Amino acid sequence: MALVLNTNSYAIIADADTYFETRIDNANWFDASDDIKEQALVTATQIVDDNAWIGSAVSSSQALAWPRKNAKYYDTRMGFHITPGEAEIPTMVKTAVYEQALHLVNNEDLLTGSTQTFENISVGSISISDANGDVTRTPMKNSLVLKAIKPLVARGSTGQGGSWWRAN
Repeated sequence: MALVLNTNSYAIIADADTYFETRIDNANWFDASDDIKEQALVTATQIVDDNAWIGSAVSSSQALAWPRKNAKYYDTRMGFHITPGEAEIPTMVKTAVYEQALHLVNNEDLLTGSTQTFENISVGSISISDANGDVTRTPMKNSLVLKAIKPLVARGSTGQGGSWWRAN
């Protein structure tokens, strides 16, 4: 399925390109084909959308979590509470999708859960060496994604729909 704005993605390629024009470390985004960018934006939306958000969906038939109603949050920069309109996708959500899409482009094996590093790679006589068998884990969401959506995620959420409480 192709990218369909607000059905399977919160962003389109043109908006992501505009976002990345002024961002450092953007080369991999601009080197990617439009097909890869589209796939990254759709997959990033799925990953970002899987949060316990504040408020509730405007309609039971909407494909994505946003827009939402009763989604009031405190904006630390502005110093007051903001309630997004019921037809609005907050910029923070779109920013998280852009950053997650780039994270996917930069880490092609991210969805498999592991990447492997090699100590020696040769081209002449083709040789790959992995003496220590190291496999590193790259987090599914990078810190920029988590930071962008923090005010919009329900407090106490574990990401599994549950909460934890501390009794003193």
